[in-house]
Amino acid sequence: MSIVFVSLGRWQQGRAVEKALIVGSSQRRAKQSVKPLPMDRVEYESLRYLPVSVEGEYDNQHQFLLDNQVRNHRVGYNVFTPVKIKESEKSVLVDRGWIAQGLTRQLLPDINIGKTKVNISGVVYVPYSKGFHLGGLDDGEFLWPRVIQFLDFDVISERLGYDLLPIVIRLSPKAENGFLREWAVVNMGPEKHYAYALQWYALALAMAIIFMILVLKKRNDA
Repeated sequence: MSIVFVSLGRWQQGRAVEKALIVGSSQRRAKQSVKPLPMDRVEYESLRYLPVSVEGEYDNQHQFLLDNQVRNHRVGYNVFTPVKIKESEKSVLVDRGWIAQGLTRQLLPDINIGKTKVNISGVVYVPYSKGFHLGGLDDGEFLWPRVIQFLDFDVISERLGYDLLPIVIRLSPKAENGFLREWAVVNMGPEKHYAYALQWYALALAMAIIFMILVLKKRNDA
């Protein structure tokens, strides 16, 4: 059993190192100067956490509310608005931040945009994986804004009827038409993984001590 606990401790320790590298990378890249979002022949994962700018037009009529987003113990949504990029056939989702849920789930918050033609800046977010999801993206909704349960660029593109880049731009805190913008780089910081690793190592040590006590007791009783 101690071997199992040690293995779990090592796994948590490895996750801590991985998360620390992600956080460090995001902090370094966020300090770089803002550059126009590259459009041609680019590996989009290479843009993760880079500051970029985009000129285009918000699609105010077709917006998405990512469900079950909690901030300060309040339930709400993250607001995703497509921007049709100027002089391009491509579009990109802009995360405009978090907004609280209305009094009921049927009463959606007001996320309309007054000025749709914009030149925005923000940080590129590229999901590390699609993850595992139960059920559909939007449970067959037809109204706008559309409440969604997760991000799937291919399905969202189908809903919109035009192509999306496989990235999200997290809107700069200084930009207009935004809501609460406090994004976590990782869902669990490295310090928590280190704490869990320490707990597993402690359990492994405890089991080893108990085993040694039982062995010595058996020898003394023999």
